[in-house]
Amino acid sequence: MDPILQAVENVINNNLYNYLKDYPWLTGYLGNPHSSVWFICENPSLRGVENVHNRHSNRTENLQWNSHSGDQLFRETLTAYGFKSGDPYANTGWNCFITNAVKEPDVVKERNEKKRNQNYWQEQALLWLPVLQMQIDNGDPRILVAIGNQALTILDFMRLRGLVAPEFDQIPHYSYIMKRPDRKTKPAKGSRVTP
Repeated sequence: MDPILQAVENVINNNLYNYLKDYPWLTGYLGNPHSSVWFICENPSLRGVENVHNRHSNRTENLQWNSHSGDQLFRETLTAYGFKSGDPYANTGWNCFITNAVKEPDVVKERNEKKRNQNYWQEQALLWLPVLQMQIDNGDPRILVAIGNQALTILDFMRLRGLVAPEFDQIPHYSYIMKRPDRKTKPAKGSRVTP
């Protein structure tokens, strides 16, 4: 078994919902871990996972970041800038790596409510920090690009708690871009990325 997936299962066994029983394709990572650029998202959307799972009979890890218009924009952008070659929706041609800081899926609205309690997301970050560290140690990233403010907040917290990682950068979350596509829109508050 893949040692990263084994580490994910070990975290799940710490009294978490075992989403891998229902969604064995939901590894929380995709692409080439030996690439120099890694994109780090916050966590999977449980509703998105359920929707894509129910629509596809051939369920592979490629269903990740491949389910809705935001995912399509993300994959097409990765392809346009050379982080992926060939078909944006195929599970080949990866010149980058995508992973989640928190691997556990959650309903976005419910998670946003739970995150109002800082202890909630910090405990999750500490729970998943060893898995991300193992991924970094076994890969070859030169830069971690946080997708959105929340992913950056989690990465910053993980670094304060011992994560050994290369430089961080941030881009707006693709869902934000889908909601505010005009070029006059300023990046989300607190974003380190400028237009």
